[in-house]
Amino acid sequence: TTIQQRIIPLLQENKNILFQSETGMGKTFAYLLPLLDKISTSTPHVQLIILAPTYELASQIKSQIQLLTDIKTALFIGGVPIKRQIETLKEKPLIIVGGPARILELLFLKKLKVTHVKAIVVDETDRLLSPELRDDTTKLLEHLPRDVQVVGCSATITPQTEKIIKKSLTALSCSD
Repeated sequence: TTIQQRIIPLLQENKNILFQSETGMGKTFAYLLPLLDKISTSTPHVQLIILAPTYELASQIKSQIQLLTDIKTALFIGGVPIKRQIETLKEKPLIIVGGPARILELLFLKKLKVTHVKAIVVDETDRLLSPELRDDTTKLLEHLPRDVQVVGCSATITPQTEKIIKKSLTALSCSD
């Protein structure tokens, strides 16, 4: 699609990017195709985090990943017993998809390590930076490695969303 032609080369160059495209135009594959190529199956650590605001979207993204690759992927979303998700982490997924609150909770419990994360996708950026989810999303971004690639995408991006994501990127590039 047009969006994939524009976005894939930029992501292959490790650029941080915030892009907008209507629903159904191929946003998910636009970021998945280049980011999946960067995952090293010889490194048994989480290398890609994809944030989604709802269980439905997170589940869809995980299904799309499974269409493209057999790289171990885990779904982490609230409303599911955390014990089961901690067990899933023992299986060494390389990609995790889920909500910022649950991923942050696993990080704070020291069950999830993010030192090898190469990229994070903030899918539906406008919703993940809405007042209800903003704190968890930005806190998670602050805990990632300094050189992590940040990808934001949404069907709608407000000037406020753009401002917050740029501020997060600035904070990220200054963190340890």
